[in-house]
Amino acid sequence: MKRHLKIILLGIVGIGLIVSINRFVTKKVADPDKQEVVAEKTATDSEEKPKAQDELPDVSSKDWSLVLVGPDNPLEKEISSDQLSYIPNTNMQLDKRVVEPYEQLSEAAQKAGYPLVIISAYRSVNYQEQVFDGRVAQYENQGMDEKQAKKKTKETSTEPGHSEHHTGLALDIVDENWQQSNPQNVLEADFGKEDSAKWLAEHASDYGFILRYPKGKEENTKINYEPWHFRYVGKENAKYMEKHELTLEEFLDQLNEK
Repeated sequence: MKRHLKIILLGIVGIGLIVSINRFVTKKVADPDKQEVVAEKTATDSEEKPKAQDELPDVSSKDWSLVLVGPDNPLEKEISSDQLSYIPNTNMQLDKRVVEPYEQLSEAAQKAGYPLVIISAYRSVNYQEQVFDGRVAQYENQGMDEKQAKKKTKETSTEPGHSEHHTGLALDIVDENWQQSNPQNVLEADFGKEDSAKWLAEHASDYGFILRYPKGKEENTKINYEPWHFRYVGKENAKYMEKHELTLEEFLDQLNEK
């Protein structure tokens, strides 16, 4: 009897040990399916979100469409006459590589109900001198001294040799309605409030153009807000700059840092 009882007790102890071992093993052995999920989650969490820098177009800051001319960046060399072409139905010129993109922009604006008028396109250094000196003289006639007159002129016109219009890549454009309503003050910041100006700012990048001197970027561009001034930089570059709200100066800085 005692022997049978001893066997029974040993059996119970054995069963207990097996259960304990099973519990221990169950705790320590990971579920393969769960392990895979965790691994995938860890991999996803460890992936860094792409930075704006990673999306930079594969271009050089020395590309012809990215030449920088402005108050702090004088023109290095004037564009040759054989590189210029007249814009159809106008007496104005652009770099011949930019004429077709502008025509496409103009056609799209026409369809949207905003027929465009070009106020200015390519300007030679010599012509810019005439424009600049003429405005200085105008302010002097209003009672300003030469220093005051030049300072006032620089608010809306760059010095000869520093105008982006020398490149053949820039235009001053408004719509017909605005021009007819404001013949004496056609290049005014209030143009930016017009539906046509808003349409241009929104769609110019579709054709490779950017609003060159946006509001709030004056410290960067050194030029006051000009809702009429558009500059060709190429479609891919324009889209990137629009997406990240960059001026040409800021875009070139990114390209030079990559």
